[in-house]
Amino acid sequence: MDHRSDPLVTTIDTDALIAQFTERLASAGGQTTVAPDDDALVDLIVARNPEGNTVVWIAQETADRAPDLLAQLTARGLEPRISSGPEAVRDQPLGLTIAHATIAETGSSLLVEPTVAGRSVTLMTETLIVLAERDRLVPGLTEAAPLLREVSAHGASYATFVTGPSRTADIERTLAVGVQGPGVFHLIFVDRIT
Repeated sequence: MDHRSDPLVTTIDTDALIAQFTERLASAGGQTTVAPDDDALVDLIVARNPEGNTVVWIAQETADRAPDLLAQLTARGLEPRISSGPEAVRDQPLGLTIAHATIAETGSSLLVEPTVAGRSVTLMTETLIVLAERDRLVPGLTEAAPLLREVSAHGASYATFVTGPSRTADIERTLAVGVQGPGVFHLIFVDRIT
């Protein structure tokens, strides 16, 4: 189901869904921002870059989908590097990816990563920034089901729902953030990614 062509999904509905998404993601320890334009998007990414870091790790799929954004980041002093796999990105300060969709009721991002190199960016960098197009935000998991069918129809891939930074508790029930994934999770809603 392509909700972008659904006349029942209005701007007001999208704003309400973004507010719900933001609340749910915040309860899981993540942060949400809305970028009103491309310049603001670049500013937000640069502002979330850990101090002293000049590299942003990306998957080849992100490079293919967002060449204009990568050129703007380069102009602002960040060096986009394409992941070759886990050994390249393990414990690196900053990763950037694009969500296939987002789910308001859970504050989750649906990430579709067809390669290990792409998955390593989202699983192994310390800070992860996820870009999400506003018109790929659905109200709930029921509406996300057709999107999963869409992903599986294109052959083998890895799809996962991510809700905030990595959290785990050991047998003593001590919560640790960032042990099995990013410790910092930022999602930025945009109108269009180019």
